[in-house]
Amino acid sequence: MLRTFMTLEEEITKEGRRLGFAAVGFTSAAEPETLDIYRRWLDSGSAARMDYLQRHADLRASLEQVAPGTTSVIVVAARYPGNAHPEAGGISTYARGRDYHKVVRKKLKQLVAFLGNKAELKVARICVDSAPVLEREWALRAGIGWRGRQGQIVNPDFGCGFVLGEILVDLRLRPSTRLPDRCGHCRRCVEACPTGAIDGQGLVDANRCRSYLTIEHPGEIAPERQKDLGPALFGCDLCTAACPWNRFGEEMVMPELIGEAPPSPEDFLEMTEATFQARFQGTPLYRTGLARLQRNATIVLKNRQ
Repeated sequence: MLRTFMTLEEEITKEGRRLGFAAVGFTSAAEPETLDIYRRWLDSGSAARMDYLQRHADLRASLEQVAPGTTSVIVVAARYPGNAHPEAGGISTYARGRDYHKVVRKKLKQLVAFLGNKAELKVARICVDSAPVLEREWALRAGIGWRGRQGQIVNPDFGCGFVLGEILVDLRLRPSTRLPDRCGHCRRCVEACPTGAIDGQGLVDANRCRSYLTIEHPGEIAPERQKDLGPALFGCDLCTAACPWNRFGEEMVMPELIGEAPPSPEDFLEMTEATFQARFQGTPLYRTGLARLQRNATIVLKNRQ
């Protein structure tokens, strides 16, 4: 009887799936292909007041600046629940469970420990959203999916309702096969955006985006932009939920990212700082803070009138 041996890439993928990731892919740490597009997007002012993106733009030019010695990138996708009624509750479904930054980082630490028992590993930098890397480019190159018209990565097995994480390593891993663009003539995500923030070529103007306005925008929201929030308290699922590929892969949802029904705007306005912290510590809502959520809740109630 012949005995079959798994490649290192197959072993990493199997362990990643065991940890709850919907997909695992690999790519070499080559020069970025989309850096010029990213810089033009910044120069256009489409990043709104997310000044940190401009400050860290040059670091995205090379993974060597983020983790010296990196030769390969391991990319993972963590699926969160879909939303059949994307405006119900006003809080994006990814934000109703545990903070994905912490969940994904913890699981990637486990994956690094697993990998360290399989190979000599000197570099293992974990990145989950906050690191200055072009994570969607690495996801494309690692075969996680293709870039949708709304800029998100779309996978044929579980749609675009997922978050990404990366491990930068000094191993020579065999690159995964890239997936072809399968959006075709579909423009559902573009048409679903209530503020026209999506250009249909994978770029979003944050100045007009509900997710930016409710989560990232500091201070007061200009009166002429308040109507743009509609019922949104935190984020917006409309372009994501509109993707027809989301009908697949619900069984791949990471359990930690499943949450309870969200509070109403009135609930937020009645909360004290103490009750807010007790209820939402360890969730994405906690980082935004009660004051910003109460700002949003006031606007949402005004928009109902």
